[in-house]
Amino acid sequence: MDAARWTQIQTLFDAALDRPPEKRETFLKEACGDDPDLLDEVRSLLAADANAHPLLDSLALDAIALPDDLLPTGILPADGERVGPYRIVEPLGQGGMGAVFLAERADGGFDQQVALKLIRGGMASERIVRRFESERQILARLQHPNIARLLDGGLSGDGPPYFAMEDVDGVPLDRYCDRHDGPVEERIRLVRDACTAVQYAHRRLIVHRDLKPSNLLVTTGSEPDPDAAQVKLLDFGIAKMLSGEEPGGDPGNEALTRTGRAVMTPAYAAPEQVQHEPVTTAADVYALGVVLYELLAGRRPFDLTDRSPAEIERIVSTETPDPPSAVAPPDRRRVLRGDLDTICLKALRKEPERRYASAGQLAEDLQRFLDGRPVTARPDTAGYRIGKFLQRNRASVAAAVAVVCLIVGLVGFYTAQLAEERDRARLEAATATQVSDFLQDLFAVADPGRSGGADLSARTVLDQGAARIEHDLAGQPRVQARMMQVMGDVYQ
Repeated sequence: MDAARWTQIQTLFDAALDRPPEKRETFLKEACGDDPDLLDEVRSLLAADANAHPLLDSLALDAIALPDDLLPTGILPADGERVGPYRIVEPLGQGGMGAVFLAERADGGFDQQVALKLIRGGMASERIVRRFESERQILARLQHPNIARLLDGGLSGDGPPYFAMEDVDGVPLDRYCDRHDGPVEERIRLVRDACTAVQYAHRRLIVHRDLKPSNLLVTTGSEPDPDAAQVKLLDFGIAKMLSGEEPGGDPGNEALTRTGRAVMTPAYAAPEQVQHEPVTTAADVYALGVVLYELLAGRRPFDLTDRSPAEIERIVSTETPDPPSAVAPPDRRRVLRGDLDTICLKALRKEPERRYASAGQLAEDLQRFLDGRPVTARPDTAGYRIGKFLQRNRASVAAAVAVVCLIVGLVGFYTAQLAEERDRARLEAATATQVSDFLQDLFAVADPGRSGGADLSARTVLDQGAARIEHDLAGQPRVQARMMQVMGDVYQ
């Protein structure tokens, strides 16, 4: 392929992108005429534009390996070469449009290593330069601990723009979790941090539009300590400014963000993206839901491998994913069942308005789950709140239950003791009353009116009383025993 042929392909590619998707095929067939090879080349670029792009270069051109004869000597800087105030150390990655290098500050001001991104010489078409400048403009707005920082930008010696980003030494989010077999709680914390970074971008009217694990790097410092792991969001190459602002105020830059462009990675794209409808912050919420689902369940909500664009649109737009707990590894299913299922499926709603209203709300619900508090995605019933309270305060509730049981036991014990004492006192009182009544009746026989005028001795009275004890109190052994004791003392 010579330079003229490539220019022809690029021209048709740009022209096709300027047309609605349903009109591109007709346009290309007419433009390519009887040159099927040319038609196939442009189709391949369009297909690449609709699929995932390399980590730091998000244009379809980056997916095309250009022939060497199209790249004149010196088109990319060599190791040790200067680009602005930076010296190239080594390449980190490259594509058809540009390349990313590890570079270091070389102007003597201070020591600093950066990831330097620049457009490949000879490829700086107006469209590519506009998108490159748009990415640089977007990055300049973002200063957040979980977003790779823009450090510098300018023009290299031969004119094309460049920018220097924070050099992120990390691994993609999914690979990090798999490599360390991270527990569910750690995976949730990392996604929560990604949500806060996305929310920060949204507040500055920036939609990322290509959130996926490869754009969420995890840095761990010198040791793989889960507590030191930090998410870094990068690659705003296809991000969109909701305010409509573009570098230089060029209205032609609308082509970079309008809905006719398939700027997305299908596996993480929201229904409105695959249907080429207006994209809002809700699309990023959906993508975060896919990332969360994938980290928890070990697979994505839908298998889109080798699917045609029409099949992808149908699946993403109409099919309902299984709850993560239904497809996750067995050891995770119990913890996913319930709140996490609900959180994931709410983020993946087909209708944007039924998802979380913001990435911040998704982050808040993930934090609520980690704290054991009720999540907003579930109905706020009394039973659910009580269950979450008990789950959140297991130790305290167990201690309180133990104390209550102890108190109840003690109260029961002493109540029984008091009841026993009360019954004993009542019995004693009744016995004393009966003894008193018996003695009163016993000595009443000494009354001359009852004894027929005969004088009865005390012993006679006692003898009569002893006989009556055996007879009159035969059914009252307690009173009978007390009376026998009293009679014995009197006899004594």
